[in-house]
Amino acid sequence: MDTSQERDRRVAISPPSLCPPPEPYSYGIKVGRTLHLAGQVALDPSGAIVGSTVGEQAEQVWENILAVLEEAGGGAADIVKVLYYLADIRDFEQEMVVRRRVFEGLVLPAVTGIQVAALGLPGLLLEVDVTAELSQ
Repeated sequence: MDTSQERDRRVAISPPSLCPPPEPYSYGIKVGRTLHLAGQVALDPSGAIVGSTVGEQAEQVWENILAVLEEAGGGAADIVKVLYYLADIRDFEQEMVVRRRVFEGLVLPAVTGIQVAALGLPGLLLEVDVTAELSQ
């Protein structure tokens, strides 16, 4: 049962460096020390899609993810779960190159990858959502 006290524990995280969400949602919701991020795609601060390959889009996606984490007081080391969606699962290695760099020297999170029929906008090839357990 959802009580008003439980609802009051939720904090919306919306970094000013990201474009306004294209739909009504929060980029992140912090409940206690757990941070749930909405799926991030390769949109720059103006809302334009960045990149035409999964590798190029992954760079922007992870930049956006790290911006949400930093706004919430965390970083890559706090990520415990990664779920990525690809338009073509054969492109997973391009995303993995960027993810390896993000987590270099850190405990690796649990990861699941899924191929989807389509993502939210034409031209998007990748979406990543993460869950983090913040130290503060």
